[in-house]
Amino acid sequence: MANEAITKGRHAELIAITALLANGWTVMEPTAPDVYDLGITRPGSTEFHRVQVKMARLRHKDGTDWVVVNGTRNNGEYYGTDEIDYFIGVHDGVAYMFKNRGLSEYWCKPSELDERWTRLDASITNLSEAI
Repeated sequence: MANEAITKGRHAELIAITALLANGWTVMEPTAPDVYDLGITRPGSTEFHRVQVKMARLRHKDGTDWVVVNGTRNNGEYYGTDEIDYFIGVHDGVAYMFKNRGLSEYWCKPSELDERWTRLDASITNLSEAI
C-alpha cells in the first residue's frame, strides 16, 4: 500500500514536470529531501519558485462535485507560504497550478478548474509557443 502511494506521487510529479517543461519553465528537483518537490524558474530569470505536487481527488459534498487538493503534509501540518510558493494538483492526468495560501485544502468545482487554477497544457506542440 505504501509503495502504491509513492508510485502515484511520483507519477503526479512526472506529469507536473512534463507540463511545466511544455510551458517554458526550467524544472529542478532537490538532491536531498526538502519541503518542496520541485523548483521552477523561467529561462533568463533569477526568480525561483518552490512547488509542492499533489494528486487531486474528486469529492462529492452537499450535492456538488469538487476537485480537492490537500494542502498539508502527512502529519497534518500546513505548508507555509514561506516554504511553498505554488501547488500543482494533478487531476485526471492534467496539471493545475495555483498559489499557496496556507490552507489545509483547496477546493474547486470541476467546471471552474480552467478559470480558477492555471491549467498546464503538457502537449509538445505547446512548447514552441511557450519559449
